[in-house]
Amino acid sequence: MEASPNQDRTLFLQETVSGMSLTQADFSHRHFIGSTVQSFTMREGRCRYLRAQDTRFRKFSIDHVLGDQGYYQDCTWSGLEVSNSFLTGSHFSGCTFEATKGTLCSFGLSAFSGCKLMESRLSEVSFSGTLWQNCRFEQEDYFFVRFPSAVFLETKFVGCRLQKAIFRAATFIRCSFEKCTLNESVFHKARLIDTQWIDTDIKQAANLDMIRYE
Repeated sequence: MEASPNQDRTLFLQETVSGMSLTQADFSHRHFIGSTVQSFTMREGRCRYLRAQDTRFRKFSIDHVLGDQGYYQDCTWSGLEVSNSFLTGSHFSGCTFEATKGTLCSFGLSAFSGCKLMESRLSEVSFSGTLWQNCRFEQEDYFFVRFPSAVFLETKFVGCRLQKAIFRAATFIRCSFEKCTLNESVFHKARLIDTQWIDTDIKQAANLDMIRYE
């Protein structure tokens, strides 16, 4: 069933929302369950406290948007584009992100559990103070993406290009980096516990001072 693109609605249950374009609008407190959201664009607005379960987001684009405090379970994003926006304090569980493009935005203080990120291109994106548990980064391309004080638990990086990525004071517990490049990345004061480097040269990093290996 295709839903009417009425921005005043708050609940979308097993529906398709398509072709919605909002400018300087407030789309907060919406709930999506078993739905599809496609060709959605928002500029200079609010998209706070979104809740979504088993929902597919396709060609979802936001710019200059405040979208914090969201909660997403078993959702998929394909072709997400996010810029100049704040998605801080959000929770993602069992979610998949494919071919994301992001620049100048923040996911700070968010939590990711059982998530997969694949073939994204991110530049100057902040994940400050985030928590990652049992996640997988695959074929990700990052430039100056920041993870200061982030915590990674049993998380894998596979075939990723992490150029000038900032992992200052981050903690890695039972993680692995496989076939990754770390050109000029920063691991200053990072804590590495049972973390593996498979076909990955950590010496490519620019700052390895005060790392703790345990």
